[in-house]
Amino acid sequence: MDKVKIGLIGGGISGTALAYYLSLYEEAEISLFEKDRIGCGTTAKSAGTVCLFDDSLNNRYWDVRLYGFETYMKMEQEKPGSTGFDKTGTLNCATSPEVERRIKTGIALTKAAGYAGEYITDKDRIKQILPCINPDAILGAGYTADDGYFDGTMISNNFAAKAEANGAKLYKGVEVTKVVVENGEAKALVTSDGETRAFDVIVDCTGPWSRFTGELVGLDVPIWHTKAEAFFLIPPEKKLDYVFPVLKFPAFYALRAGDNVFICKSHLSMDLDNPMHAGQWDPDKLPQVGGTDDYFIEFLFDQMDTNLPGLADSGLNSSWLSYRAETRDFLPIIGDSPVKNYLLATGYGGNGIIEAPAVSRDLAKYIMRGESTLLLEEWAFSRLWKK
Repeated sequence: MDKVKIGLIGGGISGTALAYYLSLYEEAEISLFEKDRIGCGTTAKSAGTVCLFDDSLNNRYWDVRLYGFETYMKMEQEKPGSTGFDKTGTLNCATSPEVERRIKTGIALTKAAGYAGEYITDKDRIKQILPCINPDAILGAGYTADDGYFDGTMISNNFAAKAEANGAKLYKGVEVTKVVVENGEAKALVTSDGETRAFDVIVDCTGPWSRFTGELVGLDVPIWHTKAEAFFLIPPEKKLDYVFPVLKFPAFYALRAGDNVFICKSHLSMDLDNPMHAGQWDPDKLPQVGGTDDYFIEFLFDQMDTNLPGLADSGLNSSWLSYRAETRDFLPIIGDSPVKNYLLATGYGGNGIIEAPAVSRDLAKYIMRGESTLLLEEWAFSRLWKK
């Protein structure tokens, strides 16, 4: 049986998930190149929320969310602790009738899939779930008790180990320095270890770096980097004495981080035309800690004064900045590009951990069998380059 040689660039959640799903095909010969460590970069700074419902992914793609959640829960069952799962439940707050309708639909989908879900308007009940909230600031809240958040780095290493066990080759600490293109077709990768390796298919899984790796093939990848500015807050009581759920508002989200509270601006609330929110920056220049903007501190405390008064007097433990690769429609770019045999699996934005399993399953099938899916068609690069 002839082998299909596939080169993957990037060892975050996108690259490792794809490596695993490709490794399920006996005729796939997979090489993954990660210039640093598996699951580092922006994957390591992901909040890892794979909630059964929130507003970050349209209800149209409910099956994508469900598949991701159940994939990780299966990993957790196979090896407890291997995904860093923290079952906190999710509280999704309705700030307008439109948001309320979307939440109610999501709760109905959650219940139809056999999980616990309810829409709550009883303010005392909402306050019981999250004591620091101001229930008068919202119309109600959707509550899903079975979910929580995961660790993106742990999941990436889990996928990588599974792929390697199936025969995939992982080159850690090896950077792709050049893509050999002949007559509009990607042919090979040149790497920092001095090797040139030929491939039948090359997939760019570099997330925010794809703006730069795309230049190696003369490709203008239409993504922007939005700032994921995150703070770790010390609650006024210094220690949480209740289970803090994943909290979702349209403008921000929060979750428990030990005795602290992690809080970050929602990616869907970012204005791609505002240079304070978005740009096309070099992810390699991201600081490990700090780097946040003063405007975000003001935004954060305004939100807490209105919605989370119980945290308004919190202290700041630490902060960091990450980039999220976003397209104009806030959906990823998956599949073929204008360069033959150079595919993309990028632009996940704030939803990489949610979307990677379903996308990788479908993309692996496309690469190995030539069979597309509705998901790949709707998230294809062609929707952007034809405009």
